[in-house]
Amino acid sequence: MSKIFKKKKFGQNFLSDEFILSALMNFINPSPKDLFLEIGPGSGNLTEMFTGTSKKFTAIEFDRDLIDLLKEKFKKEKNFEIINKNILDIDLNDFASKDNKIRLVGNLPYNMSSPILDWCFKNIHLIKDMHFMFQKEFAHRCAGNKNTKSYGKLSVICNYFCEVKILTDIDKSYFDPVPKVDSTFLKFEPKISETNAKELNSLNILLNKLFNKKRKKILKTLKELFSEEELSKLSIDFNLRPDQLSLEDYISLTKLNFKNG
Repeated sequence: MSKIFKKKKFGQNFLSDEFILSALMNFINPSPKDLFLEIGPGSGNLTEMFTGTSKKFTAIEFDRDLIDLLKEKFKKEKNFEIINKNILDIDLNDFASKDNKIRLVGNLPYNMSSPILDWCFKNIHLIKDMHFMFQKEFAHRCAGNKNTKSYGKLSVICNYFCEVKILTDIDKSYFDPVPKVDSTFLKFEPKISETNAKELNSLNILLNKLFNKKRKKILKTLKELFSEEELSKLSIDFNLRPDQLSLEDYISLTKLNFKNG
């Protein structure tokens, strides 16, 4: 394969260590019946591990300079497709359905982590699971809960949609070019098959309101949103701070009616 010039603007940090790649594949555990979509194959090192393992494998690569290299590398592979496009512009309905869901994988660019997760959650009804490499701090925020220091708005949203599991941390020295931080490989397994738009909207409003005052006890902020009568119906300790509430607490609050709508 021709020499690849990594582009900082695309957040490209490639992983080539065969031992690490094999470990990631063991976590993913592909089967011949699976549909896969890889976000940002880069140099194709992880992509190559999927040869002959799945029913269909599609790789979405935004960097035009990598497309010809990837097509040449995988020209003999059946059921492989390389598409030059931004993943955020992809209509996942073209690749999956509710009855034939897709598995997503990717060593994601750090600067696109949040938008890509948002895109995934909008398509959650078409996704079987997701295995993603993130910057370590971001990953631990995704998997956070009220008993961890990394717990916050992102944790609540990720855990609202999925069971999130930390699979392994990977030292920065395994990447080329070497980034400034370590990475973490996560598994997201959807918990819901349909998004309740009203509930999700309420949850986002709550999270923004409460975490804007995350050092404060929640009662005062909640009184701005709900009547005392509605709050009295809940078995929540209102002396807690936002990062001490569980996902179940937040969902209970979303079921209340906001003042003035």
